[in-house]
Amino acid sequence: MHAASRKTLLLAFVLLSAAALVYWPGLSGRFLFDDFPNIVSNPLVHLEAWSWSGLASAAQAYEHGAYGRPLATISFALNYLIGGSDPFGYKVGGLIVHLINSALVFLLVRKLFRLVSTEAWTTATAFTVALLWAVHPLQVSSVLYVVQRMETLSLTFVLAALLAYLQGRCAQMKGEAGWPWLLCCIPLVVLGLLSKETAILFPAFALSLELTVLDFKAQSGRTSRSWKWAYGCGVALAVVLFATVILPPYLEPSMFEFRGFTLSERLLTQLRVLPLYLGQMLLPLSGSLTFYYDTFPISHGWLDPVTTLLGGLLLLALLGAAFALRRRAPLVSLGIFWFFSCHLLTSNVFPLEMVFEHRNYFALLGVLLALADLVRRIPMRDGPRLKYAAVAAIVLTMAGLTLLRSATWGNSLHLAMDLSAKNPMSARASNDLAEQYMLMAGGSSNSPFYSMAVQEFERGSRLPNASPLPEQGLILFAASLGKPAQQDWWDRLYHKLRTRPLGPQEESAVAGLLKHRYQGIDLDDRKLAQAYIILTDRTKVPNYVYAQFGDHAIKYLHDDALADRMFLAAINRNPQDADYAMQTFATLVADGHKRQAQVVMERARALGLAPEGKVAGVPGPAASGSR
Repeated sequence: MHAASRKTLLLAFVLLSAAALVYWPGLSGRFLFDDFPNIVSNPLVHLEAWSWSGLASAAQAYEHGAYGRPLATISFALNYLIGGSDPFGYKVGGLIVHLINSALVFLLVRKLFRLVSTEAWTTATAFTVALLWAVHPLQVSSVLYVVQRMETLSLTFVLAALLAYLQGRCAQMKGEAGWPWLLCCIPLVVLGLLSKETAILFPAFALSLELTVLDFKAQSGRTSRSWKWAYGCGVALAVVLFATVILPPYLEPSMFEFRGFTLSERLLTQLRVLPLYLGQMLLPLSGSLTFYYDTFPISHGWLDPVTTLLGGLLLLALLGAAFALRRRAPLVSLGIFWFFSCHLLTSNVFPLEMVFEHRNYFALLGVLLALADLVRRIPMRDGPRLKYAAVAAIVLTMAGLTLLRSATWGNSLHLAMDLSAKNPMSARASNDLAEQYMLMAGGSSNSPFYSMAVQEFERGSRLPNASPLPEQGLILFAASLGKPAQQDWWDRLYHKLRTRPLGPQEESAVAGLLKHRYQGIDLDDRKLAQAYIILTDRTKVPNYVYAQFGDHAIKYLHDDALADRMFLAAINRNPQDADYAMQTFATLVADGHKRQAQVVMERARALGLAPEGKVAGVPGPAASGSR
């Protein structure tokens, strides 16, 4: 083995070891926020035994989007099969994906540096950039936040596709056949899309490469011109599709009814969000990384607040610099382009939440790449030793901050207290802290944590924009201790379900009550039913949730009319899914609920999902009324 290869392997080993070390304390942490609806309370990823049908169900576990995120949800199902609901295994899986990505980043950055220089520093500099990317404190909420494996796994395939793209284009620049490598990009991007839709940004990343380090070059002038025409037509087509197909639906105010902002407010606010991200990358102090950003103020105009305009000017200046430096400092330009490309979806017209740290998982590499090239160009009169010392100090500082943040994430109570202290007006942070106090109470009303939990739930429930989750916590906490739930808690929960924009937290509040009811918690079933009736009157929920509501109506309320309504809604939720309709029908027959089975069969036939004719064991048309 050549000395250069041994050096590369040694650096890769150090890179992966350092990354594993700084995240290891966080592996003992708990599930958070969106982990619960996507993993903990999602039965489709709870794979009890290996089977193709179980994997097929897991592939459909993500309800949103045209095709879901099957590779990511299947990976969650495999975690459940191996270790059940223990979050440790899920977090180990997320760390493994991050380590793979760190190695890919090392290879990618080394190849980029070698495109602009033949000097010996390229491998060491690429290692430094990859190490900073791997151990940066901002990455903690991507690596240890389990559900964000969707983001990190998607990037695994995108990074591999970028490496293949560079390999193919470099071959063309030498006059060799590069198309085999370029064709490899297609299946890799498809695999990325099956993990998360953000892989669709690959063409933007590739275009950034062409605008900077590649410059559309090829030994054949015809090939070079073909690339320019291909990207020119692609950009024109993307603009036309965006203006005529993607944008028009989002101009309707109804698209933002479940959010607390309008389309224009979302776009204006992003002019402040992107500079916030840049600040977190450049100076990732603990107080600036709050994880929950539900209190982030909305921009209502260019000067409301004035930082909206200032942020817009900063972003415009960065874009201008990227175009101006394409020839003189292509890596700086590439880094800026990649930063903006990463946010083409999340800072666009789509009604997503305003801020999430994990949206910078790849964008961070763009910023580090630009900084590395700038640092490399700084002249040092007395040699590079001072520069090396400064870079080493930065790397050690970043790793230390990540180690501390990771350790905080590894202790549930410490994390909840930390997030609440950093952002005391965050209803999400408050709810997390109250839940931890509730767990610490250990089911005893005599514990000091009991009153602390109630006080924090009450405080959080009255914060601006608080979801119904605090009311859910109060009701469940009281019921678990055999105490009656106060009517005021139910009334506040109903009020929020009727008046708040409905999102995952509202659905989770109701679904959580139902889940605990089935686990033996004694709740008022009429009041619980009122909650899910309000919810389903205002929004659509997944088909299996409708079925759970229907089952509750049968089992606890003996209300056939309500059960009929919920099972009909379950079938109507996916009117082309014949397998689900027939599975629901068979389950109802097996459980002896022949009335609801007949209702489901009649609806399935009306939708063309089942053949006409009498079904054995099921009576004629269902009668109206309740048992």
